[in-house]
Amino acid sequence: MPIPKSSPSHPDGDPPGRANQKLRTRQALIDAAIALRDEGHHPTVAQVAERALVSRATAYRYFPSTEALISEMAADREMKPLESFWRPGDDPVKGIGLAANALNKLLIDDEIGLHVMERSFMSVWLESETHEPLRPGRRMSYIEPIVDSLKDVLTPRARKRLKQALSIVIGTEALIAVRDISGASIEESLDTAAWAARVLVRQALAEEEQARQKRR
Repeated sequence: MPIPKSSPSHPDGDPPGRANQKLRTRQALIDAAIALRDEGHHPTVAQVAERALVSRATAYRYFPSTEALISEMAADREMKPLESFWRPGDDPVKGIGLAANALNKLLIDDEIGLHVMERSFMSVWLESETHEPLRPGRRMSYIEPIVDSLKDVLTPRARKRLKQALSIVIGTEALIAVRDISGASIEESLDTAAWAARVLVRQALAEEEQARQKRR
Protein backbone atom coordinates (compact mmCIF):
# COMPACT_ATOMS: atom_id res chain seq x y z
CA MET A 1 0.00 0.00 0.00
CA PRO A 2 7.56 1.93 -7.07
CA ILE A 3 8.32 0.33 -3.90
CA PRO A 4 10.24 -2.77 -3.00
CA LYS A 5 8.61 -5.60 -1.14
CA SER A 6 9.96 -4.43 2.17
CA SER A 7 8.46 -0.94 1.80
CA PRO A 8 6.02 0.08 4.51
CA SER A 9 3.74 1.73 1.99
CA HIS A 10 1.72 -1.44 1.39
CA PRO A 11 1.76 -4.75 3.24
CA ASP A 12 1.83 -6.77 0.04
CA GLY A 13 4.75 -4.86 -1.48
CA ASP A 14 2.83 -3.68 -4.55
CA PRO A 15 3.38 -0.21 -6.00
CA PRO A 16 0.50 2.07 -4.95
CA GLY A 17 -1.13 2.08 -8.38
CA ARG A 18 -1.13 -1.68 -8.71
CA ALA A 19 -2.29 -2.25 -5.16
CA ASN A 20 -5.16 0.19 -5.61
CA GLN A 21 -6.15 -1.45 -8.88
CA LYS A 22 -6.24 -4.87 -7.24
CA LEU A 23 -8.41 -3.52 -4.46
CA ARG A 24 -10.75 -1.93 -6.99
CA THR A 25 -10.98 -5.17 -8.97
CA ARG A 26 -11.77 -7.21 -5.89
CA GLN A 27 -14.38 -4.70 -4.76
CA ALA A 28 -15.92 -4.62 -8.24
CA LEU A 29 -16.35 -8.39 -8.10
CA ILE A 30 -17.93 -8.25 -4.66
CA ASP A 31 -20.25 -5.40 -5.73
CA ALA A 32 -21.29 -7.36 -8.82
CA ALA A 33 -22.03 -10.43 -6.70
CA ILE A 34 -24.16 -8.37 -4.32
CA ALA A 35 -26.06 -6.81 -7.23
CA LEU A 36 -26.78 -10.24 -8.73
CA ARG A 37 -27.90 -11.58 -5.36
CA ASP A 38 -30.22 -8.57 -4.94
CA GLU A 39 -31.75 -9.42 -8.31
CA GLY A 40 -32.61 -12.87 -7.03
CA HIS A 41 -29.71 -14.81 -8.57
CA HIS A 42 -27.28 -17.22 -6.96
CA PRO A 43 -24.18 -15.90 -8.70
CA THR A 44 -21.28 -18.00 -9.87
CA VAL A 45 -17.77 -16.64 -10.23
CA ALA A 46 -18.22 -16.63 -14.02
CA GLN A 47 -21.44 -14.61 -13.80
CA VAL A 48 -19.86 -12.15 -11.41
CA ALA A 49 -16.87 -11.72 -13.72
CA GLU A 50 -19.19 -10.94 -16.63
CA ARG A 51 -21.16 -8.39 -14.59
CA ALA A 52 -17.98 -6.73 -13.30
CA LEU A 53 -16.43 -6.63 -16.81
CA VAL A 54 -13.50 -8.71 -15.56
CA SER A 55 -12.06 -11.78 -17.25
CA ARG A 56 -12.95 -15.14 -15.73
CA ALA A 57 -9.29 -15.92 -15.19
CA THR A 58 -8.86 -12.73 -13.18
CA ALA A 59 -12.01 -13.39 -11.15
CA TYR A 60 -10.86 -16.91 -10.28
CA ARG A 61 -7.52 -15.52 -9.07
CA TYR A 62 -9.43 -13.54 -6.46
CA PHE A 63 -12.11 -16.12 -5.73
CA PRO A 64 -11.12 -19.71 -6.58
CA SER A 65 -14.63 -20.95 -5.76
CA THR A 66 -18.20 -19.72 -5.60
CA GLU A 67 -18.20 -20.53 -1.89
CA ALA A 68 -15.28 -18.16 -1.30
CA LEU A 69 -17.03 -15.41 -3.23
CA ILE A 70 -20.28 -15.84 -1.31
CA SER A 71 -18.47 -15.83 2.05
CA GLU A 72 -16.66 -12.61 1.27
CA MET A 73 -19.77 -11.05 -0.20
CA ALA A 74 -21.70 -11.72 3.01
CA ALA A 75 -18.94 -10.30 5.21
CA ASP A 76 -18.53 -7.22 3.03
CA ARG A 77 -22.24 -6.51 2.93
CA GLU A 78 -22.94 -6.94 6.64
CA MET A 79 -19.90 -5.15 8.07
CA LYS A 80 -21.01 -2.25 10.25
CA PRO A 81 -19.59 1.20 9.46
CA LEU A 82 -17.06 2.25 12.07
CA GLU A 83 -19.12 5.36 12.83
CA SER A 84 -21.94 3.20 14.16
CA PHE A 85 -19.95 2.39 17.30
CA TRP A 86 -16.89 4.68 17.41
CA ARG A 87 -16.11 8.24 16.33
CA PRO A 88 -12.99 10.43 16.62
CA GLY A 89 -12.82 11.72 20.16
CA ASP A 90 -14.21 8.52 21.65
CA ASP A 91 -12.04 6.31 23.86
CA PRO A 92 -9.68 4.42 21.48
CA VAL A 93 -9.17 1.56 23.93
CA LYS A 94 -12.89 0.92 24.19
CA GLY A 95 -13.27 1.55 20.47
CA ILE A 96 -10.74 -1.06 19.39
CA GLY A 97 -12.45 -3.63 21.58
CA LEU A 98 -15.78 -2.82 19.96
CA ALA A 99 -14.16 -2.98 16.52
CA ALA A 100 -12.61 -6.37 17.21
CA ASN A 101 -15.91 -7.72 18.45
CA ALA A 102 -17.90 -6.28 15.52
CA LEU A 103 -15.73 -7.81 12.81
CA ASN A 104 -14.91 -11.06 14.59
CA LYS A 105 -18.55 -11.74 15.45
CA LEU A 106 -19.54 -11.19 11.84
CA LEU A 107 -16.91 -13.69 10.72
CA ILE A 108 -17.51 -16.35 13.34
CA ASP A 109 -21.27 -16.30 12.90
CA ASP A 110 -20.49 -18.26 9.71
CA GLU A 111 -17.61 -20.43 10.86
CA ILE A 112 -17.66 -22.60 7.76
CA GLY A 113 -17.52 -19.47 5.63
CA LEU A 114 -14.65 -18.27 7.78
CA HIS A 115 -12.58 -21.31 6.84
CA VAL A 116 -13.66 -21.05 3.21
CA MET A 117 -12.39 -17.46 3.10
CA GLU A 118 -9.07 -18.50 4.59
CA ARG A 119 -8.76 -21.32 2.06
CA SER A 120 -9.47 -18.78 -0.66
CA PHE A 121 -6.69 -16.53 0.60
CA MET A 122 -4.25 -19.44 0.70
CA SER A 123 -5.21 -20.56 -2.80
CA VAL A 124 -4.60 -17.07 -4.17
CA TRP A 125 -1.18 -17.00 -2.48
CA LEU A 126 -0.17 -20.44 -3.77
CA GLU A 127 -1.27 -19.66 -7.32
CA SER A 128 0.40 -16.25 -7.39
CA GLU A 129 3.70 -16.00 -9.25
CA THR A 130 4.94 -13.41 -6.79
CA HIS A 131 3.29 -14.89 -3.67
CA GLU A 132 1.91 -11.48 -2.80
CA PRO A 133 -1.75 -12.12 -1.99
CA LEU A 134 -4.13 -9.20 -1.65
CA ARG A 135 -6.30 -9.41 1.41
CA PRO A 136 -9.46 -7.30 1.33
CA GLY A 137 -8.20 -5.44 4.40
CA ARG A 138 -11.58 -5.02 6.05
CA ARG A 139 -10.01 -5.06 9.49
CA MET A 140 -7.80 -2.08 8.58
CA SER A 141 -10.86 0.06 7.90
CA TYR A 142 -11.51 -0.27 11.63
CA ILE A 143 -7.95 -0.33 12.92
CA GLU A 144 -6.42 2.58 11.01
CA PRO A 145 -8.86 5.36 11.99
CA ILE A 146 -8.79 4.36 15.65
CA VAL A 147 -5.00 4.20 15.81
CA ASP A 148 -4.60 7.39 13.78
CA SER A 149 -6.79 9.19 16.31
CA LEU A 150 -3.74 8.84 18.57
CA LYS A 151 -1.45 10.78 16.22
CA ASP A 152 -0.90 13.48 18.85
CA VAL A 153 0.12 10.83 21.39
CA LEU A 154 1.93 8.10 19.47
CA THR A 155 4.80 8.56 17.04
CA PRO A 156 4.34 7.43 13.42
CA ARG A 157 6.55 4.42 14.14
CA ALA A 158 4.52 3.48 17.21
CA ARG A 159 1.25 3.82 15.30
CA LYS A 160 2.54 1.67 12.47
CA ARG A 161 3.62 -1.08 14.85
CA LEU A 162 0.31 -0.89 16.71
CA LYS A 163 -1.66 -1.27 13.48
CA GLN A 164 0.42 -4.30 12.56
CA ALA A 165 -0.05 -5.84 16.00
CA LEU A 166 -3.79 -5.28 15.95
CA SER A 167 -4.06 -6.96 12.56
CA ILE A 168 -2.90 -10.16 14.29
CA VAL A 169 -5.78 -10.29 16.77
CA ILE A 170 -8.65 -9.19 14.51
CA GLY A 171 -9.85 -11.21 11.53
CA THR A 172 -9.92 -14.70 10.08
CA GLU A 173 -6.51 -15.93 11.22
CA ALA A 174 -7.03 -14.78 14.79
CA LEU A 175 -10.34 -16.60 15.06
CA ILE A 176 -9.07 -19.78 13.46
CA ALA A 177 -6.08 -19.82 15.81
CA VAL A 178 -8.06 -19.26 18.99
CA ARG A 179 -10.79 -21.72 17.97
CA ASP A 180 -8.81 -24.49 16.33
CA ILE A 181 -5.59 -24.33 18.31
CA SER A 182 -6.57 -23.20 21.80
CA GLY A 183 -9.99 -24.84 21.69
CA ALA A 184 -11.85 -21.71 22.83
CA SER A 185 -15.60 -21.48 22.60
CA ILE A 186 -17.12 -18.88 20.30
CA GLU A 187 -17.86 -16.61 23.25
CA GLU A 188 -14.32 -17.06 24.60
CA SER A 189 -12.87 -16.37 21.16
CA LEU A 190 -14.67 -13.06 20.83
CA ASP A 191 -13.86 -12.02 24.38
CA THR A 192 -10.19 -12.95 24.05
CA ALA A 193 -9.70 -11.13 20.75
CA ALA A 194 -11.35 -7.94 22.04
CA TRP A 195 -9.28 -8.16 25.25
CA ALA A 196 -6.06 -8.60 23.27
CA ALA A 197 -6.89 -5.61 21.06
CA ARG A 198 -7.51 -3.40 24.08
CA VAL A 199 -4.31 -4.58 25.76
CA LEU A 200 -2.26 -3.72 22.69
CA VAL A 201 -3.57 -0.15 22.60
CA ARG A 202 -3.02 0.29 26.33
CA GLN A 203 0.52 -1.08 26.03
CA ALA A 204 1.37 1.27 23.17
CA LEU A 205 0.12 4.22 25.20
CA ALA A 206 2.01 3.07 28.30
CA GLU A 207 5.27 2.68 26.37
CA GLU A 208 4.91 6.14 24.89
CA GLU A 209 4.29 7.61 28.33
CA GLN A 210 7.40 5.84 29.67
CA ALA A 211 9.44 7.24 26.79
CA ARG A 212 8.14 10.73 27.53
CA GLN A 213 9.10 10.39 31.18
CA LYS A 214 12.65 9.35 30.22
CA ARG A 215 13.01 12.30 27.88
CA ARG A 216 12.05 14.62 30.72
